[in-house]
Amino acid sequence: MFEIRVEDGGQVFVSGRFDAAESERALLILRGLSGPLVVDCTGLDYISSAGIAVLMDTFKRVTSGGHSLRLVNLSPRVKNVFTYAGLDKLLGIQ
Repeated sequence: MFEIRVEDGGQVFVSGRFDAAESERALLILRGLSGPLVVDCTGLDYISSAGIAVLMDTFKRVTSGGHSLRLVNLSPRVKNVFTYAGLDKLLGIQ
């Protein structure tokens, strides 16, 4: 099960399995946000290419507006997905 929760100040919390089944819902939520964003991945167990595509869409949109997108608290397993895709250097992963 995937959950996405938005709090004030550009804080976004994601947990569960972020895959194709959840990508459209997540994209709709994230497209409604502006300004700098911090995506807390503490509870994220899995991310597919569809989930990465949603985050990349958000990254491009936010950075084109002069803001930043940071991913924080990634488990080693999820962080490896971004590293293998070569996105760890592009995205603000902490």
